[in-house]
Amino acid sequence: MRPGLSALIVLAAGSATMPAHASCSQGRAIYHTPISRTELAFVTPEDAAAKTHEVDVRLGALESRAYINPSADLNQPVMTLPYQCPEDDLTEADLDACILYRGVVYALSAGETLRTLPDADKAAATQILLPNFSASLYGNPVLDAIEADGKQGDIFTLSGCGDE
Repeated sequence: MRPGLSALIVLAAGSATMPAHASCSQGRAIYHTPISRTELAFVTPEDAAAKTHEVDVRLGALESRAYINPSADLNQPVMTLPYQCPEDDLTEADLDACILYRGVVYALSAGETLRTLPDADKAAATQILLPNFSASLYGNPVLDAIEADGKQGDIFTLSGCGDE
């Protein structure tokens, strides 16, 4: 075999095994946890403001739309997961009662370095960290009613790409 040909074969074999979602944009990325039926499916509208996202969250039988917006204080992306919030004028207490999760969203690079979540039109992060996601949901009476397990996980791995 010619020198360099074996390296070319290895490169070609490696690229053939790359997942089809490797070029997925963040605004269409789909993530799962390895230990539960939890799914995060980004469905960010094309006309969304920079650094904002919409995410369909499926946690067992629960389905709800989460919203990621920059925080006012530190300009970090914060995900808010409401569930069955009333549509009328809400007090702060009403809003707090229907929020299942609120926290900063981090992207994890291949070397597991924390970074800012990419904009919707940029390449999707390979993993997402939602600190204390499991802790905020564990024992929540809403989740008891829908029979979700207590193992949601805080790290989500890119598993697919929605419609572009």
